[in-house]
Amino acid sequence: MLTFEQLLQPVWDAEIIYDEALTFVKKEAKAQAPLMFEPAQILSITSADKTVTYEEGRDYTVDGNLITLTDDSRMFFFTEEEMIFDTAVPGKCFPTKDGRFSLFSEGHFFHDRQIAVTYLKKSGELSWKPEYAGALLPRTISKLKNKENVKIVLYGDSISAGANASGVMLTTPFLPTFGALLGEQLRRHYDTSVEVINTAVGGMATRWGIENAIVRAGDYKPDLCIIAFGMNDGGARGLNSEQFGSNIAKIKELILEASPETEFILCATTMPNTILQGFYGYQDTYYDVLKPMECTGTAIASFYHMQKALLEKKRFIDMTGNNVNHPNDFMIRCHAALLSSMLIQQ
Repeated sequence: MLTFEQLLQPVWDAEIIYDEALTFVKKEAKAQAPLMFEPAQILSITSADKTVTYEEGRDYTVDGNLITLTDDSRMFFFTEEEMIFDTAVPGKCFPTKDGRFSLFSEGHFFHDRQIAVTYLKKSGELSWKPEYAGALLPRTISKLKNKENVKIVLYGDSISAGANASGVMLTTPFLPTFGALLGEQLRRHYDTSVEVINTAVGGMATRWGIENAIVRAGDYKPDLCIIAFGMNDGGARGLNSEQFGSNIAKIKELILEASPETEFILCATTMPNTILQGFYGYQDTYYDVLKPMECTGTAIASFYHMQKALLEKKRFIDMTGNNVNHPNDFMIRCHAALLSSMLIQQ
């Protein structure tokens, strides 16, 4: 198992990449998956649930950043036909834009079939990384540095609620939500009391966020409120950026009426699986409407740009917990590392 420090090591600043997730799909008689970076040395490859350790030569080979399974590998792989198929399986798929169907599952189905690779990076960088937001969140940072009690509310949808996190699914290695990881990171770094109250609910969007802003955020009088909607707004609901931005501004306004000292991190959501019908719409426009809201007391966290940079190196299937819109353990750790980087100066 990884130490806490290894769990929260940001991949954009790391020489050692810890437990990078891969999902193998067999194409043309080969089951392969690419790492983010070319490894100088593979330190370990295990099942994502940490129950099996795999061996180079016996289970896999390495060529550049590409991991290829051997013919008698113990690692799981999907076939192309298992991932995309012509006939719907009720409860197990969603329609694709080309009229076929893509595999879907909640719980720890995908987690149980993914692997975790730890390696020393040979070369390469991500095209984006977050910036420290201390100047934008002076009250929160001051309280942390002065070792005062800090209260954080995480208000959002299923991604914030921890859908498909191994800890929420009650399977090893029991990774918690990204909000819980952030709280522990801040406690350790600043040596102070940090309370994280997670009021996120799966399936919700900004209209619900407005209706519940007081009871689920403002009434807690948080020092910092992390507002993380957008995945559900951008898909079937089809809120354009102007509508989305207006709703986020209203949520913030309502929380401030109940708690005038609260500071905010407004989150630009990640993208869903773009091959599916009904899930992808306006999500990639939301950062541009949130960014102008940045001011003293409000910072913007771009999960969107983080994912975009990762997708230049990896595939969506390697970072998802349900093959639709939820992050897996690896991506949850990236969410927590991004927020930590905004609140801890390196």
